Amino acid sequence: MGRPMQLRQVVRLYAGFADPTRLRILNLIEGSPGLRVNEITTTLQLPQSTVSRQLSQLRSAGVVEDQREGRFVHYYLAEGPLMEENFLPATLRRARSACPELKVDLRRLNLVLRGKVA
Repeated sequence: MGRPMQLRQVVRLYAGFADPTRLRILNLIEGSPGLRVNEITTTLQLPQSTVSRQLSQLRSAGVVEDQREGRFVHYYLAEGPLMEENFLPATLRRARSACPELKVDLRRLNLVLRGKVA
């Protein structure tokens, strides 16, 4: 097993999955090299304020990190205990296989990234 986590860190981690919007965002980010807010909002058809608020909560929980590139901010999965032993990606793959809505989100993201959805 990787580095030990404190109980509050584990609780914050699982709280990240406890909201449908956060789960959908994590699903999109997991397979990407980094996504911008507008790509997430277009894919999920949610207001920018909603997506930004949920990303902020995921960042506070240590699940997501951001990186500024010029005027854009890219969000990606954080390094750390979540990525050790493939925990987070494996959890998201299991959720995806059980929940068709998450698969639909990924198909829509693919269209957004190819410029086929505005």
